[in-house]
This record gives sequence, C-alpha cells and structure tokens, in this order.
Amino acid sequence: MNITKPRGTNDIFGLDLDNFNHVVNILKIIAKFYNYSEIITPMFEHKELFIRNIGETSDIVTKEFYDFKDKGNREIVLRPEGTVSVIRSVIENKMLSKMPLPLKLYYIGPMFRYERPQNGRSRQFHQFGIENIGIKNVYNQIEILLMSKMVLDLLKIKNYKLKINYIGTFDTRKKWMDDLKNYFTKHIDELSDDSKNRVIKNPLRIFDDKVDSKKNVVKNAPKIDKYLTDEEKNEIDFIKHSLDVLHIEYEFDSTMVRGLDYYFGLVFEYISTSKELSENTIIGGGRYSKLVGELGGQDTDCMGFALGIERLVAAYVAENQNVSSKQLDIYIASFGNTKLNTLNLSDALRKSGFSVDSNLSLDKLDKHFKYASKLNPKKILIFGDKEKDAGIILIKDQDTKKEISIKITELINYLKDNL
Repeated sequence: MNITKPRGTNDIFGLDLDNFNHVVNILKIIAKFYNYSEIITPMFEHKELFIRNIGETSDIVTKEFYDFKDKGNREIVLRPEGTVSVIRSVIENKMLSKMPLPLKLYYIGPMFRYERPQNGRSRQFHQFGIENIGIKNVYNQIEILLMSKMVLDLLKIKNYKLKINYIGTFDTRKKWMDDLKNYFTKHIDELSDDSKNRVIKNPLRIFDDKVDSKKNVVKNAPKIDKYLTDEEKNEIDFIKHSLDVLHIEYEFDSTMVRGLDYYFGLVFEYISTSKELSENTIIGGGRYSKLVGELGGQDTDCMGFALGIERLVAAYVAENQNVSSKQLDIYIASFGNTKLNTLNLSDALRKSGFSVDSNLSLDKLDKHFKYASKLNPKKILIFGDKEKDAGIILIKDQDTKKEISIKITELINYLKDNL
C-alpha cells in the first residue's frame, strides 16, 4: 500500500529545512529586537470565531475553511490565520488588564486553507505574525512598517515593492461601500460570478478578487480617498511624510483593501517583484480595533502583520545562496574491540559541544572513510585496538588531509583549540 502526503502539503527536510530554519531564526531575532513575546494558540478553534471576525464574505470563510464536527458535535475549524486566535487568547486570559500596553506578541505556526495548490500556496503552510495591541498613536504604526521592512533587509531580499492604502474608519467605509454597491450594480455584467455575489454583501471584496481586480471596471470604481474625513486625510498624509523622511519607498494603492473585514485605517503589503514569486504578497498587515470588542473586550487600537514562511523562504532563496547544512564536527572510525570506548568518547565530546557521529556496524577503515565522505566531517578520529592500548587517537583533518597522533586525555582541549 503506497500512502502519500495529502495534496497541498509538503515534507520539509534537508537543505529546504536549513533555509526554513534560517528564516525562522531571523524572524525570532527581529521579534526580540522589537521586544515582542511569543504566544502559542491551538491549531483548531470554534468555527464561529473566524466566521464572525474574519468576515462571512471573505474567501477564507466561503471557500477555504478546513472545518469539521468533532465527537461532541461542535463545529471546529483548523485555524486559517493567526490574528483572531491571538486576540481571542488575549481576551480570554485577561492580558489587557494584567500586562502593560501596548501588548506586543508574535506567533509562528502552521495554518490551513483549502485552496488550489500552486506555487507559493499550500493547504498547510506556516505563518509568522506580530500583533501590537493597544497602540497609542501614529508612530506605533510607522514602527511596525519599519519592523516589517527589517525582515526583508536582514534576509537581503531586494526585489519587492511596498504598497499602502488608507481605508478609513468603519463609518467612512460605509459611505464608500454604499456608493460602490450602486456603481457595481450598474456594471454587474462585467463582473465574474463571485464578484456579482459580493456586490450587495461586501463590494470591497471585488478589489481583492484575483481576476476582476485587473479589470478597468474595478480600477475605475470610486476610491476611498473621496470619503475620508479631514482627520483621516491628515493621518495618512503624515504617514506618507514619515515614510519619505525615513527613506522608505512606497506606492499608494487606493484599490488595496486586504482580505479580512477587521482592518481599518492603514493597510499595507510587500509585493514580490521577482519572477519566481509572480507578484505574490510576501508580507501583509494593517490596523484594526473592533476585533477586541467583538471578542468581549473594549475596542482597542491594534496593528500587525503576517507572512507565509514558505513564501518568504522562496523569496530569500531567489536572491541569496542557500544556507549550507551544518557540517559535522567529528566522525569516529572505530574498529576492533573499541565500540564501548567509542560510545563513551562520543558522549564526552558531545557534552563538550561537538557534533559527533560514527557507524558502529563497520569494522574496516576503508569502509569508514567511504561512509564518512557522505557526512562531510571536519575531522575523522581513527580509533582501533592499537590506539586504545596506547592511550592515543589519530586525528585526520579533512581540509589539509594531515594526520596527527594525540593522547586521548588531551583530545578535547585540542579539538576546542582547532575546531
């Protein structure tokens, strides 16, 4: 019986895993730089949590849920994104009253969306995200833009463009949506079936449609800037000015709305310009406030961003050399009656901080060398009965090919000085 992995999932190992772990380590370092603490939430939640707070008309809810009923007949969904779960946890665990604000959290973990697998999109993928909960002013928003840019800078990713938009408060957006409904109703025949269904329920989704967003009828639709209040216009003007002062290049895209209902105000996306990623979004985020209130807390201004780690790895590899696999420090070629001594020696070396391997099934030196060549060790220790009786060990350096003899009692100090 030949069982393969489910469609839309991936096994990650070898060099791919080295690249994956390198990117994750950089993300954790950046989180530490900005004083964010990690939070781990369940991989599955009650379905209602996401329907209410992502938006009933979002593609995630209408097409992409991995949902099921458990043995207690409860409707459960594998989490499709991280923000809603984090805010649920913050409210449930009363973090807002127990911890100083703003509350700065980050998460890393698998997410699940039932969508057609393609380049840069899988049904199980890993996501990194940050949530700044309780932001006080526009400077917090600008700092988050700087933090997201640092991700690309430290990974030496240069082929991207930053797009920003300002989608106003919910009151402002309602006026915009009313006009959009009238506009798209007049042009209903030019839209896809999906977009036709969105006209009444949520016309903003039409801007986010992968096909219709490229049509002139959508590009010519009313823009949000026409509906912004003076206060909102001043805020986005200040954000633009700040990005100019900080020498951060950006493009203002009045059609960008992001795919989730809880956003308002500033939203942004980093779009890959490399041919390998075909203008996919690398990082996306924005500001939100109603989400905390929806889950039982008081409305709280928040902002965050998220990224798919596999897609970020692809962007990294497209512009950089692969991360080299960690090279093995020591291989012990053991033969004769030295197997137990080799286990003891290996244990001592590992406790001293060295990576060590040996094949205790082999008993001929030439076979050990052939096997060790596949592991690429820095040094090979040759240890047989003759060496054991003399209390010595032979060390062969794989770079210089030189071989020396040393007392076993001096081995660890020697290796510390020469590895």
